Amino acid sequence: MSIKEDNPLLHLTAGAAAGTFGVLATSPLEVLKTRQQSTVSSYSSRSVHTNESGVKRLHTAAGKPPSLRAQYHAIVAEEGFRGLYKGLTPSIGAVASSKALFFWMYSECRKHVRKHCNQGQVVHLTSGTLTGLINSIILNPFWVIKTKLQLDEKKCSRSAVRKTIKEMWAAEPYMRAFFRGSSASIVGSFEFGMFFLIYEELKPRSAFTENNYLQALSKVAFASTVSKIVSSTCLYPTEVIRTRLREDLETPEKSRKYRKFWRTCSTIYKEEGLNGMYRGWVLHLFKTVPFTMITFGVYELVLHLFQRQDKRALSY
Repeated sequence: MSIKEDNPLLHLTAGAAAGTFGVLATSPLEVLKTRQQSTVSSYSSRSVHTNESGVKRLHTAAGKPPSLRAQYHAIVAEEGFRGLYKGLTPSIGAVASSKALFFWMYSECRKHVRKHCNQGQVVHLTSGTLTGLINSIILNPFWVIKTKLQLDEKKCSRSAVRKTIKEMWAAEPYMRAFFRGSSASIVGSFEFGMFFLIYEELKPRSAFTENNYLQALSKVAFASTVSKIVSSTCLYPTEVIRTRLREDLETPEKSRKYRKFWRTCSTIYKEEGLNGMYRGWVLHLFKTVPFTMITFGVYELVLHLFQRQDKRALSY
């Protein structure tokens, strides 16, 4: 490895740039996906009523979600075009920070794991899983805020983020509201390990050449696409469970319906079957595959440009 490849600032910068580009390009799809995963959103259910406080609750288990086209038009009509970008502020903060930390931590984890094991597949699987685990726990509060903003069907306002944080702070003691869904995030960490296990095997060791960026980006796009489709499909139910754990849906006894990972998993499967575990899955792939392609393409390109600049500097 060159000196630049070992520089933490390089991975932090490349990761932040990659995450920012990715979230800006795919934010509307993320909002639509979250609404489909949820049972709180009236756009995702057949039978809802409004309680005295104005909060929508389901009479029964959620019905089949509407088509993406219908859901898109409903959001634009009821909440305005800005409704498709709800949660963008915490998303950019979380994703830029997340990807910066993610790529840096993966580089560091891989370096330390290699000291104890030289088998490539084990290194990639272990490093990816550890990276996903640490990253998910640290940034869980950002994702909770983002999910709540995306499930809010009121018109967008500049004070929405501050108001959401204030409500969450008052809702539960010891900041528990900010760590809802963390158990699902921990289980979902295996997706990152599976992703890197496949990605590192498919990606050429030296994807970029001096004058062939398009071909290099195509190779990275192919490797990241295949890796994401396989890993995301296998672990997707953890995404749905995580969204449900962050909902405020109440039972007739006025307690939260979705609590604890395995109980929520069981409830979804009993009430909605396997389809419930994969609600929003197609949209998730439509969103996450382009996001992954953009993120890893930008990351690999920035790494290459930094290394190229470093070589030029050393040649003078």
